[in-house]
Amino acid sequence: MNLPEYLVPAADGVPWLTLLVLSPLVGIALIGLAWLMKLDERTVKAGVLAWTGVPLLLAGLIWARFDPQAVASGQGVVQLVERVPWIQAVRVDYFLGVDGLSMPLVLLTAVMTPVAVVASWRVSERVHAHLALLLLLEAAMLGYFVALDFFFFFIFWEFSLVPAFFLIQNWGREQRRYAAFKFFVYTMAGSLGMLLLFQVIYLAMRQAGYPTFDLIALGRLGQGLPVEGVTGNLRDILFAYLDQLGVTNVLGRYPLLYNSIAMWAIFIAFAIKLAVWPFHTWLPDAYAEGPTAASILLSAVMSKMGAYGMLRLLLPFTPDAAQYFAPALAALAVVGVVAGAFGALGQVDGDVKRLIGYTSINHMGYVMLAIAGAAAAGEAGIDARTSAINGALVQMVAHGLSTGALFYLAGALHERTGRWELSGLGGLRTGAPTFAGVMGIALFANLGLPGLAGFVGEFFIFRGAWATLPFFTALAVVGLVVTALALLLMFQRIFLGPAVGMPRTITDLRPQEFWTMAPILALSLAIGVYPGPLMALGNAAATQLVAIFTRVLAG
Repeated sequence: MNLPEYLVPAADGVPWLTLLVLSPLVGIALIGLAWLMKLDERTVKAGVLAWTGVPLLLAGLIWARFDPQAVASGQGVVQLVERVPWIQAVRVDYFLGVDGLSMPLVLLTAVMTPVAVVASWRVSERVHAHLALLLLLEAAMLGYFVALDFFFFFIFWEFSLVPAFFLIQNWGREQRRYAAFKFFVYTMAGSLGMLLLFQVIYLAMRQAGYPTFDLIALGRLGQGLPVEGVTGNLRDILFAYLDQLGVTNVLGRYPLLYNSIAMWAIFIAFAIKLAVWPFHTWLPDAYAEGPTAASILLSAVMSKMGAYGMLRLLLPFTPDAAQYFAPALAALAVVGVVAGAFGALGQVDGDVKRLIGYTSINHMGYVMLAIAGAAAAGEAGIDARTSAINGALVQMVAHGLSTGALFYLAGALHERTGRWELSGLGGLRTGAPTFAGVMGIALFANLGLPGLAGFVGEFFIFRGAWATLPFFTALAVVGLVVTALALLLMFQRIFLGPAVGMPRTITDLRPQEFWTMAPILALSLAIGVYPGPLMALGNAAATQLVAIFTRVLAG
């Protein structure tokens, strides 16, 4: 199949992305084989942990073959492309590829899954099913980040709910069924508008003579970039179709109106997963009630699916509507930043997992602020807007590492104390200095201490968003202070002060636990000290993405 210059297959002809997505599924088959052979559970856990190294290795090989500086025809080049006609009747293709927006998140998924598997060492019931669901969740998330045809993109998006739902419902805490149901319904309901929108877009494209679910082609049309065989841009094509249906006779002949409806349909679907206020209420329940392994993957990776969807669909598909409503999006982001921070502060004597969950709402609010800042009207040039997107990408990786570490350590604390509540703890550092030190590093990484990854992401987000949305960016600073206070008080409640309550001492980190955390925290330190390689991954793609907003302004 002939591909345009902005789509480049693997030079060696190896289907690297298919191998990446299928590798966790092979692991599931091996778990089934181990069950039939009646291998003991410890051997199965060790085998699954070893197998998670396969997608990690493949992700590394993909990274080695990825050229982050490649651009063509006004966009970052999509690389290692695999494209095969799948359902000819409706023009669905099996279409996979990676670019600077997806590569960091592919790596994050591959890195955090082994941590979730190690956290499952504490699971003693239905171990085979638990591990199989973790691998199934990994496969769905990897597929989501590399799928570039809406048919497969949506399948992976929806299918990721299935293993997450069963992990929470079957291995969670007392309110697990309520939390799992709420999480599933919220995400499923939010996706309906986006699904309906894409049916309309497909029919509009068919009327224009180019029926497709190709996310890259549709994104190019949304940005006004040329696509062979198509005349016009996505907004005009959609308007012409609605005009032909007679919808414009009822709602008026305003192209921006219909583009705005499309933008909000996309936004709501992804805002729920990103936990943007007021669509965030599922998150504290799901994170708190889920088992530790599920909490790690949901917070470290799954929440990033919402932000990635906005970068892949919302900004390129509906740039003029995104720019028009950027202040509204920023306002929602800032409310989430502040609400998440005060929610965390309200849990300093309560549930440690719920506290960490509220900090996630706060941190994902910064990512939403960056997306709004990149799109907003103003005199800011490409550099500032690119800075916001780069900051969002770094923040997603940094948050995934630090929050995954905090949930892992919260699970280790529960194993030792038998409690999730912070009240009644204190002075545990005396008997567990290594535990206190490691959790302290994870905590400081999470609150954005300079020298650690969280600071880099927040710095570039604020630098970029300030250029277009200074008022909302200034308000968001409140969240930085309050979140830091909540996390420091959490650390104080657990480790500092006199030993109170029961237990008065706990076992220090075991070697397995320490060496699970060491590479995660080392990565956070490495990114904090030298963020260049990570920022370079997405910089070219981000620069090309935000160029549309200078063109919108010029128009």
